[in-house]
Amino acid sequence: MFMKEELNKFKKDRPKSKELWYKALEVLPGGISHNIRTFGLHLIGGFPVFIKSSEGAKLRDIDDNEYVDCWNGHFAMILGHNPPEVQKTIKEYLVKGWHFGTNTEYQVKLADNIVQENPGIEKIRFCVSGTEATMYASRLARAFTKRRLIAKAKLGWHGANDTLSYNIGSLVRNEVTPGLPKAEQAGILSFMINDESTFDLIKENSDHLAAIILEPVLGGGGGFPVDLEFLKRLKEDAERYGILLIFDEIITGYRFIDGLFQNKIGVIPDLTTMGKIIGGGMPIGAVGGRQDIIDQSSPDVVNQVLIGGGTFSGYPLSMIAGLKTLEILKNSHQNYVRINEEGNNLLNNLNQFFKEMKSKLLAVGYKSMIMIHALSKWIENPSMQDLFLFKDRKREALLQLALFNRSISGLHGLGSLSMAHTHENIIKIQEIVEEIADPVSHSKLE
Repeated sequence: MFMKEELNKFKKDRPKSKELWYKALEVLPGGISHNIRTFGLHLIGGFPVFIKSSEGAKLRDIDDNEYVDCWNGHFAMILGHNPPEVQKTIKEYLVKGWHFGTNTEYQVKLADNIVQENPGIEKIRFCVSGTEATMYASRLARAFTKRRLIAKAKLGWHGANDTLSYNIGSLVRNEVTPGLPKAEQAGILSFMINDESTFDLIKENSDHLAAIILEPVLGGGGGFPVDLEFLKRLKEDAERYGILLIFDEIITGYRFIDGLFQNKIGVIPDLTTMGKIIGGGMPIGAVGGRQDIIDQSSPDVVNQVLIGGGTFSGYPLSMIAGLKTLEILKNSHQNYVRINEEGNNLLNNLNQFFKEMKSKLLAVGYKSMIMIHALSKWIENPSMQDLFLFKDRKREALLQLALFNRSISGLHGLGSLSMAHTHENIIKIQEIVEEIADPVSHSKLE
């Protein structure tokens, strides 16, 4: 009954989104250009909303429904949507042209900013997306070490490139996406974060391992933080065996502090991939790290490592928006402290509530990143393995639907907090999630 009522309300309040969805299905495979943007709603007879504008912590859809947004443009909009200072800067430069296909001073300034503020970045190369950045990082590592294998964390999402799209989305299945070779043919090994067996795997394959790549906090993989001691041991083993350590900081970079997360935890990798926040909401990717590794891509090198970058590499508006955003973040210490503390409180409060109510929900995350997993049954203290063994995609879709109906937009349950979120916004998010937790947990899903 709950799901039926929620679907009826959702459809009644969004006639324009519904009409546009059916048109989208005619011209786009699955109706979308990014798989997760269905929000899973098609699994329960719904459809995604279509957004027309944004400001601060809010989104507005084409039916004029307003939402407090927790997805924040795939975690990119840490200042909130359409921040006035960034918008003003973009407008000032837009009149000069927006794409030249040449070098600009802005890419030098943004590169210099990132190099100066992050000890692990001696040189950096810009591209257009995180998918490209992780592909290039793997290529650099293989060229530098002259080894073939890459070890990646299970569930670790590093974009949709052919190099690293393995062991994503599940711990119980090892299917390979159609069109890709098997993991062993692609030279990919997978390991569990925070698991002792990982170090045995590294030792056994040390002669052939070019790199170990992981996110310090798994983003698309469920919001799981990696233990600091685990990261330190990875660094030690990498140095011992001549393996390169790569941190994917496309999400964690500039999310928790004014800089890369590696600076806070004191574990400096050989290579780092970046994106999202450093582009200020514009498309961007980057790979940086040790100069001797990055310099392999210089055109001055005979038989250089090819980092093409793409037509829009060093895109002027991305460089300009990124520069302004990092300038603002430089003076945002108190806001970082605030959203990190509020995120921790939200995470703990929700899990305490879920446990008391025996909800089929669990919040996972770190500081300002909060995701909610939906399960097919209640488990008192679910492990990481349990969350994927008993993952209930329809129940998660129902959670998203109920949130939309109560003016909350999120993905992976929620997503993240931005500096535009007020204390009142965050209290509202908690109250709404607690309000719907019981009916979402106990609804029969057909």
